[in-house]
Amino acid sequence: MSSVNPVVAKAPPAASKPADTKLHRAAKDFEAMFMTEMLHQARPAPKASGVFATGAGEKSWQVFMDQALGQAAASQSGNDLTREIEQAMKAAQNNGSRK
Repeated sequence: MSSVNPVVAKAPPAASKPADTKLHRAAKDFEAMFMTEMLHQARPAPKASGVFATGAGEKSWQVFMDQALGQAAASQSGNDLTREIEQAMKAAQNNGSRK
C-alpha cells in the first residue's frame, strides 16, 4: 500500500537585499494576478435560465472566489512561475540600468 505525501510549500529563497525581497513579492503578486485572470477566463458562461439562472450576487462574488483561488495557486511552490517572472524582471532591470 503506497502512502500519499501532502504538498508542502517551500519557504521563499532567502533574499540578500531588500530590493530582492520586493522583487520576489512583486513576482508572486503578478503570478497571483495571472492565475486569477486565467481562472476567470476559463469559467464557462452560464447557460441556465429561469429558476436556475445566476443572479447579480453570484456574479459579484465569483470575482472574489477567483481571486482567492488565484492567490492559493500562486502560493504553491510546484509551478515555478514566480521564479521565471522574477528572473525576467531582474533581466529587465539590468537592461534598463545599462542604458
